[in-house]
Amino acid sequence: QDSPSKKLGESIVNHPEVPEITIYGRVTDVAGKGIPNASVEIWQTDDKGVYDLQKDAASIDARARFHTDNEGRYWLRTVTPLGYLIPLDGPVGDMIRAQKRHGYRPGHIHFLISAPGYREVVTALYMGYDDHIDSDTVFGVRAPLVTGIDKKDPNNPIPGLDSIHFDFHLAALASPADSGRVGADPSQILKR
Repeated sequence: QDSPSKKLGESIVNHPEVPEITIYGRVTDVAGKGIPNASVEIWQTDDKGVYDLQKDAASIDARARFHTDNEGRYWLRTVTPLGYLIPLDGPVGDMIRAQKRHGYRPGHIHFLISAPGYREVVTALYMGYDDHIDSDTVFGVRAPLVTGIDKKDPNNPIPGLDSIHFDFHLAALASPADSGRVGADPSQILKR
């Protein structure tokens, strides 16, 4: 199911039960020039650590698609995501228990950033204050992707809210035949 398109500044959460935060930044090329109309798709858990598809597959919540303005800027409202325990039934649970690991993911926000003529970026930002930031059960955390909440950001485009500022940089496609989609043609990874 496609994420709904929303206007810059709107919330991805249908009925927030906790204070919202702002997430904002720019999508630029590698030289730092803003990319207008880049797609910024975002999804995350709610304030209870649950994804919308885990609750009700027919109801989309805590996910949306935005498009950057003429200078490559994006901004939106959401809630602070919570970490969660992955399902531990079946072989995945057996593996986690055999390794004597806990099975928790730290709070994180998923992003899919794309624009015509550029390589797509699929990543996540991780909440640095989460108790499991140093022991993510799926090893997804990388230092450049760890962020935190700024309570006094003078550049926050939505005054009165705490914020997260993060810029994304897209590389140009290698050739017109390159789809730009990560993993679209695994043979290309080996050729490069």
